[in-house]
Amino acid sequence: MTLVIGKAKLDEIIRHALETYPEECCGLLVGKKRDDECVVNNVVRSRNVYEGDRRSRYVVDPLDVYKVEKDAEGLGLMLIGVYHSHPNYPARPSAYDAEVAWPYMRYLIVSVYGGRSGNVTAWLFDKKANGFIEEKIIIL
Repeated sequence: MTLVIGKAKLDEIIRHALETYPEECCGLLVGKKRDDECVVNNVVRSRNVYEGDRRSRYVVDPLDVYKVEKDAEGLGLMLIGVYHSHPNYPARPSAYDAEVAWPYMRYLIVSVYGGRSGNVTAWLFDKKANGFIEEKIIIL
């Protein structure tokens, strides 16, 4: 599978990650699934409502999820994934990410080290495989 995203949308996610550093940012990916691709049409920032140390954990605001799903449906789109940052940690899923992952959703992760953006990776959480599968990212 491949995640397709416009450069402006990706830059928006990176900007969000830098603004919230050293805490994790989070948001939602809205778009369409077609063949072997998920195309991101919109990114929506969410508040990180995790009640503990937000430097290593995030929780997307459930009200944001509800609103985004409802709005996306009205536009013929759907919630296809979640993005979040990893402050001072590689852009790969953590054990916590696996614990809270939603099946068959895409996860775009941005690493931020010392207030500077690092790698960006995309992952599919596959319940059958009991874990994450890395996806190719195409930036338009």
